[in-house]
Amino acid sequence: MRTVRLAVCCGGGIFTTSVVTEQIEILLKKEKIPYKISPQKLVEIPSLSGVDVIVATGKTSAKNDAGAPVLIGLPMFTGVGKEEFSELLLKTIHEVVGE
Repeated sequence: MRTVRLAVCCGGGIFTTSVVTEQIEILLKKEKIPYKISPQKLVEIPSLSGVDVIVATGKTSAKNDAGAPVLIGLPMFTGVGKEEFSELLLKTIHEVVGE
């Protein structure tokens, strides 16, 4: 499987992003999925390029101009619905990378 490129976005691109990134890293390492994660701000979602999947840590209706799917990853921060979100993230990654 090729390296999946993710952007994790929050209001300031720092605190919530760090916590959610750590949770996603644990999941992807467990699944043996190579990854690269970059922290971003929510306002940057429309203009992000070169990413396969975008995980927003807060509610947003923003769409990515390049077509990358935008998932709401708040469950990775709160723990509520974490299993369901993890399954959705893995399914989305496999669809995007075509494996």
